[in-house]
Amino acid sequence: MAPKRSASKASSMKKSKMSEVIKSNKLLKRPKEKTGKGCRGNFGNIDPSAVIRCTEKVSNAALLLQLRCMACHGETVRDVIGKVMEDGKQYKLADLRYDVKGGRLQVLKPGAKAGAMPKAKPRADAPCAGKRMLAASLDEFFKFLQCQLRMELRQHTDAKLDLPDKAAEDMWPDVEKFITPNLGASERWVPYHTVLGVHELFLVESIHSRKSWSEYKRFIAMFIFRAHCKRDLFNKAQLPLMLKDSFWKDPQAAFMPGGPMEKSIRAYRKQTGAPLITSCFRIIPPRVLKDDTENLVRSITDRSMTLVEVAEKAWAVLNDKKKTAVQRITNISSMIQQAQGCGDTWAKMLTVCIDLAYPKAQFLEQQCDVGTGAAPPLRCLLSGSGSGDRVRDLKTLQKSVNASKSIHAKHFWACLEKAESLIRKKFKSLPLVCAQACTKKHSMTACTLQVQLCEYRQFRHSIARQKYGLPDDETMRGEDEPKITALHYENFVELNEKKKCVEFDIPIDDSKVHFEVPIKAVGNRKMVAARVAALCFNKIRDGMSKKDAEKFRDMVIASHCEGDDVRDSSSAWHHCAITLSHQSPLVSFEYEDKAGRKIPFQTTQGAAGGSILEAERIARLCWEKFEKGTKKDDVIKYRNSLYKKRAADDANQGRLAKKLRT
Repeated sequence: MAPKRSASKASSMKKSKMSEVIKSNKLLKRPKEKTGKGCRGNFGNIDPSAVIRCTEKVSNAALLLQLRCMACHGETVRDVIGKVMEDGKQYKLADLRYDVKGGRLQVLKPGAKAGAMPKAKPRADAPCAGKRMLAASLDEFFKFLQCQLRMELRQHTDAKLDLPDKAAEDMWPDVEKFITPNLGASERWVPYHTVLGVHELFLVESIHSRKSWSEYKRFIAMFIFRAHCKRDLFNKAQLPLMLKDSFWKDPQAAFMPGGPMEKSIRAYRKQTGAPLITSCFRIIPPRVLKDDTENLVRSITDRSMTLVEVAEKAWAVLNDKKKTAVQRITNISSMIQQAQGCGDTWAKMLTVCIDLAYPKAQFLEQQCDVGTGAAPPLRCLLSGSGSGDRVRDLKTLQKSVNASKSIHAKHFWACLEKAESLIRKKFKSLPLVCAQACTKKHSMTACTLQVQLCEYRQFRHSIARQKYGLPDDETMRGEDEPKITALHYENFVELNEKKKCVEFDIPIDDSKVHFEVPIKAVGNRKMVAARVAALCFNKIRDGMSKKDAEKFRDMVIASHCEGDDVRDSSSAWHHCAITLSHQSPLVSFEYEDKAGRKIPFQTTQGAAGGSILEAERIARLCWEKFEKGTKKDDVIKYRNSLYKKRAADDANQGRLAKKLRT
């Protein structure tokens, strides 16, 4: 029995704010990494929540050291370990220790403010060391675009585009030096016509031109490829499965842990040793499996499942003719941003792909998502640094670009007309490419503008490094993409002991929706109530009204039956969650035993008497069996016995109900 509190202590507890009580009652919050003295692991003895500060000493370091230290400024240790730096390599704990020892970085307390980034000193050996960089300007932007067109034609048509603009010709060596390292395997350069980018052209040639597939299949396949953007991986490991009718009966199921797609990608990696994600993605997969390759494959299949789920919903929105093009693409963008692991940049990338696939809809003609990379050049090219509203500022700059009558603007439009004529001739068999190469004079789209602003920003950074000996162009610095985001139930579902319920407040648009699940309704099992709340949270987040969510809650609770369950502290509560979007709703997990073997396992709603909560309960009990070392065959027998018991109980209840009615 818990000891009684003193009166003074009880009084102080009453005075504490409700938020303080709630904060400790997030029932489904996953346990944090152990830290502190004696605890090593991925972060050694360093607190993973500690904040990193870049010091003034960084200005005396080599360029790559400057860049990686600046990339760490203001981040936590957890965020930077494993982060892909400018040279394409992951930042390791040993690198952090080296930079701290060299005085370039400091490790501060968790929650501390890193302050402003220290100013860098130019390298003395740079051609323009000590000189001030010319400010970014619209005229310089037009010169840069002319050079982009020259490189585009050289890469795709072998033609050389003459540049009558002498200033653009003078800029060409610098642009060439910037673009060349980003060609080939790096896959980082984006040409003026986005459709001619490495990944976008692959989508046109290998997916959108596949006549044996329906429009729906091509749409879903586009999202699947974008989960990793590796052409060879798609062609050799994924396409063979996607050409089978069985795949399209439930695309998400193919990406489940231990499923056919995961096995195929693992086999591809083992056979080829080839990279599994494009170097453009600076993505560090969360550690869920010990083996690096298997962990990377799992991150790809998990992301693919997420994107396929988004694609299914986006497909319905895409074909909703009652909505305008802007409304549809805005809705789809919002879906992508709210998906787990996605954000502004993912939304921008995928909406651009959709726009290229449906040119007649003109989804991004006047409005598109503006990624973090386009924000600094927007600020630099607009008078007064713009309004701060990215979408509004992009429209303003678009008008200025299309209205400009400067000599450099005139040369650009002339170069564009000539370049597009050659592109249409080269790609006459690909209508989607030709559709993007017929720009009306003074009609640059918002989509093209924002993509080229990102390239222009990187060019300015290149000039700063190559000519001025600086780590970057300070005026083009921008804040990292916000770590959103996302609405995950574990951050919202809370126990309210006073009201004896599990509740959450989910932000929807500009308001919050309050929702409750009475603990009494599920036999006073607070963790079961938390699982019901989590399911309802996901429904509301995905667009269900509160009224319908309450009906869904009542339906789920109605199928609850008392029975043995795992302890409240069991990790099974985090691993055994039902996937309702599956054609046959199931609870799927992969248990890793002490020998490192991964054991796939599942329970289904159908076999559990149609009960969502029963399918999860049985899965949790099976997880505990694995924890105790029980072999899979015996766990399967145990699961089936629980299925039979549930069926028998349902049959007995049915007979009792019939007897009472008579």
